[in-house]
Amino acid sequence: MDNKQITKTRYVDYISCPRMFYYTLHNEDKASVSDDYLNALMQEGILVGRWAHKYFPDTHKVKLNEKDANYKLHLEITQKLIKEGVDVISEATFTYNDLFCAVDLLKKNGDGYDIYEVKACGENIKKHLPSYIPDIAFQKYVLTKCGINVKHCYIMHLNSSYVRQGDIDVKQLFVIDSFTYDDAFNEHYKHVEENIDDIRRVLDLKAAPDYGEKCGSKCPYMDFCHSHLPFPNVVFINGIHKKEAHELIKQGIITYEQVLKAQVKSVERNPRRKAQVEIGASGLKRSLDKPALTSFLKSLKYPLYHLDFETYSQAVPPFDGAHPFQVVPFQYSLHIEKSPGGELIHKEFLANDFNEMEEIAKRLCEEIPIDGMVIAFHVSTEQGILHSLAKLFPKYQKHLDTIADHAVDLWKVFTSGIYYDVKQGGSNSIKYVMPALCPNMENAYHSLPFVHNGGEAMTMFPEMMENKGDPKYQEKRQGMLKYCELDTLSMVEILKVLWDAIK
Repeated sequence: MDNKQITKTRYVDYISCPRMFYYTLHNEDKASVSDDYLNALMQEGILVGRWAHKYFPDTHKVKLNEKDANYKLHLEITQKLIKEGVDVISEATFTYNDLFCAVDLLKKNGDGYDIYEVKACGENIKKHLPSYIPDIAFQKYVLTKCGINVKHCYIMHLNSSYVRQGDIDVKQLFVIDSFTYDDAFNEHYKHVEENIDDIRRVLDLKAAPDYGEKCGSKCPYMDFCHSHLPFPNVVFINGIHKKEAHELIKQGIITYEQVLKAQVKSVERNPRRKAQVEIGASGLKRSLDKPALTSFLKSLKYPLYHLDFETYSQAVPPFDGAHPFQVVPFQYSLHIEKSPGGELIHKEFLANDFNEMEEIAKRLCEEIPIDGMVIAFHVSTEQGILHSLAKLFPKYQKHLDTIADHAVDLWKVFTSGIYYDVKQGGSNSIKYVMPALCPNMENAYHSLPFVHNGGEAMTMFPEMMENKGDPKYQEKRQGMLKYCELDTLSMVEILKVLWDAIK
């Protein structure tokens, strides 16, 4: 792909953040997104696309397969199919000057065509509109410049209420919404040409443009984008909106000392942020609210049941009774701690099939008494899974609902500012809290075989279920078990440090 060519992906990247767009062109090697995560998203999109192509009968494909990158041939095939008057074309390809796009589904409609953009998302598409609207608007613009009469623009997405029973019913799997008369869409379409001119100017820049108003915490260039600033800085204050951080940077408020001097309201009013900034500015190693921590620890009831689930979620439901994007637990680790810092018993479960939720519910009720106290890191996740299992399997409902309702959140010790260690770097994630408090375990996740984080576990499990003949199947299972075990063991070790802190 020509570095000067403007594709719909590049157009959407620019609308999202001009600075990110520039980095994608010139500093792609600095991105920090997991390859496994990106690959999982891509594979999910490909799978949903295959099912969408079955929605209309006699759909003609332009691309022979997903890896086919012969764009010149795609242009020729598209023009040939249009001249032949075929009803539906998948991956119809168009170019106009330096603009390029491929349409997921192009359907003939009288003297014109309708655009169908396929998205691997559920019915709550509002949060995705900032990227969907520019995507479809760009396609309409390019096709119109190519002489195509675009009559309607649609988005095809998954029907979250669809429940699979037997073979996939593609007509029920998808929902089709129109953007043709959407005010936000039509307002954006008025500015497509202006945006394209701006993109051409950025393409010629020798340095990245200034920070814009849009900046997402999931940006793959987050660290690289701010690497020229002293560390720690305002960008890494826990929970601060990146737009606010950039406004502070423009005002010359960058370091934690400067934040305290300026008495930034969003920091002064938040105990967690205030603790982080004060510790970072003072050079001390930790902040501790000893009375609050003592109260939390004394409220724990032993034996304590440290619980962690692993789940997966697939766009196209893989088994009967499932719906798109259903969160399906497939694994758990349970460390039973008899007394503070006392004897540990480890229990674990890893499914051998896509759906073993009833077995998980049964095992949990056997291993955790109804009056047992569960503790988890970010406990709302575990509570949600326990309640969903209770709803699915009424004979275990009272037991599961009871332990869920009485579960305790270890995470709140860190989110509330009760305890903060400067090595957390502004994060409350267990992947940062654990090495900060337990330096002897700093490299524990990195040294694991096969699975090192939740994203990898979530993508590896479905892959394993579809490839049980893999010679490394058993090794991967052991890798999954070791990873999940480390999550609950981390909670045990963190709790030891907290008990020591109040002695």
